[in-house]
Amino acid sequence: MANSWQKYYFGWLSAIETLLFPINCAACGNSLNNQEDTVCIACLYKLPRTNFHRVKDNPVAQKFDGRMPINAGFSFLFFHKGNLAQILLHQLKYKDREDLGERLGAMFAKDLKADNYDLPDLLIPLPLHPAKLALRGYNQCHSIALGMTKHLDIEVGYNTVARVVANPTQTRKARFDRWLNVAHIFEVAEPEKVLGRHILLLDDVITTGSTLEACGRCLLEAGAREISIATIASA
Repeated sequence: MANSWQKYYFGWLSAIETLLFPINCAACGNSLNNQEDTVCIACLYKLPRTNFHRVKDNPVAQKFDGRMPINAGFSFLFFHKGNLAQILLHQLKYKDREDLGERLGAMFAKDLKADNYDLPDLLIPLPLHPAKLALRGYNQCHSIALGMTKHLDIEVGYNTVARVVANPTQTRKARFDRWLNVAHIFEVAEPEKVLGRHILLLDDVITTGSTLEACGRCLLEAGAREISIATIASA
């Protein structure tokens, strides 16, 4: 009887709290119900999923053809101006929505697990330069990695690679200029973790792939066996 009363009481308490302090969907801004988490069901249904992890020679993997040898490359969502992926990543990167990074990472990992993706040995989130990290207060890729570990049994090297140069923005640069901009900005801080291992390199979005290529090459030079690429979105 007591348990039944407690469930009734806390149920009403939760309903009142939701009414007074509504939690909104990170994509559309509508209020979430008690069964929804970060993104509402309607927006989840409309997510522009790529399913690239099911296709070996997909557009993400093709970006690295002739540039850097990779085992696999894939993205969770298609990124276009104004679409849900852009809205969600903007919230993640500029609106302090680390919870959204975890949610996206968990959904991505759940897809990989359902399709029996053969896991690498180590997941490395792309690092931020300390100055940018201090300005933003968090690394959005760390949030994504944390979410992925909820479904994937894989070690995460949060500090394995350091960004030692605060390069200018890549926006509006041509592909070759992007490569020159990032060619020497990374350094392997924990080489013992990298040696002989298959690394899954993680970023939020991929455009030309120059930054991921620079980091991947740095890891290969430090003795990594092979590199795979995973991003939340692909432009």
